[in-house]
Amino acid sequence: LTPTPLTPEAAALRDRILAWDRRMDADSTDAAAYAAVRAAVVRRLAAHPVLAPASVPPAYPEVLLPWLALVPRLGHALEHLLRAEDLYGIDRAAAVRAALEEVAASPPSGTWGDTHRLAPWRALPDTATAPGGEPGLSGDHDCVLCTSPVPGLTDRAARGPAARYVWDLADRANSRWVVPHGASGLPGSPHHHDQQPLWLGGELAPVVTDFDRLTKESDD
Repeated sequence: LTPTPLTPEAAALRDRILAWDRRMDADSTDAAAYAAVRAAVVRRLAAHPVLAPASVPPAYPEVLLPWLALVPRLGHALEHLLRAEDLYGIDRAAAVRAALEEVAASPPSGTWGDTHRLAPWRALPDTATAPGGEPGLSGDHDCVLCTSPVPGLTDRAARGPAARYVWDLADRANSRWVVPHGASGLPGSPHHHDQQPLWLGGELAPVVTDFDRLTKESDD
């Protein structure tokens, strides 16, 4: 059977994504369009009747669902599934065409960073960050220093590089480090979020071990 031709809007979206540089930059509208199409493809594959047995939630704690539930597993393996010789008879080209039509009819209005935001798991409520105040992120689940969304489920990133260290064994003062927020876990501390700008930019802060430059802040 001859595939149904794409509408002009969907064809333009296809061409736009094919011409895109594939950089998942936070300020990229093309990255946002690609992510929207990818999510739509994942949802359509997950809804296919042949995968219904795999859609039953696994009998494991909720914290493991981003890795074990059907939609996340499809999202993270999508490029391999689309290239596979066969996928249980699923018409993947039709799913991609339908996803293009869906997103072309209601395209994302902003950039990748508008929806791809830091959403770390926390043991305690974070009263210092207002709802919706999480920073927008560059990157994706398969990028260097990845910040991982769950394609098809959410663009928000609960996973990322938790700490980065570079030790200079010849000159300890040249060592560098960074964590996603700051060195203090106490809301209201000046060091609660002071490393976040560096972390977002892939940069590092000096490691200070010289006791003449360190100041005691607490007896705890």
